Amino acid sequence: MGRLSDAKLLGGIGSILQIIPFLSIVGYILTLIAVKYVSDEVKDSAIFTDMIFAVITGIVGAVLGAFMLFFGILSSVFTAGIGAILGVIAFLAIAWVALIISSIFVRRAFGSMATKLNISTFRTAGTLYFVGALLTIVLVGFLVLLVAFIMQIIAFFSIQDVQPAVQAPPGAVTGFKYCASCGAQMASTATFCPKCGAKQP
Repeated sequence: MGRLSDAKLLGGIGSILQIIPFLSIVGYILTLIAVKYVSDEVKDSAIFTDMIFAVITGIVGAVLGAFMLFFGILSSVFTAGIGAILGVIAFLAIAWVALIISSIFVRRAFGSMATKLNISTFRTAGTLYFVGALLTIVLVGFLVLLVAFIMQIIAFFSIQDVQPAVQAPPGAVTGFKYCASCGAQMASTATFCPKCGAKQP
């Protein structure tokens, strides 16, 4: 199980690499590992599952779109170029729909991370991904997506690896939990939240 400090480092570096051509695939892999670490630490497997669905949707959309483009170009030999035009249109449409569906899963994953880690920047990044995906059809969406990546970088580097304040005696149960009210991280034995003061169940 990865620690939150590992998620912070891998997620931050991975998010930076995602916007660098030829290194983006490495960035996506590092970010996916970071999300897995967070998912394990906060004991919410839905976070990683949503991110996996986002990746699968993106890959399927890219492959299907590329196939339509190739088929269109190939058929243009028999259709006087019309097949190529239709192939390009099909490619763009499939890529756009796949991007929107993928962004929905990213938004869900980042929304859960924002709640569990008490870092609202993740929620902002997720919302910007969704809005950017919708707007890519008018090109301004690419600028919104760039801002989303920047917010994602900030969010990952905002993760704090909270350690118990005192050393537990031998044989004691160690670990941490999250406040049912505000989501702040605290020792597993805490009765009240150190941030908002809410009594814990």
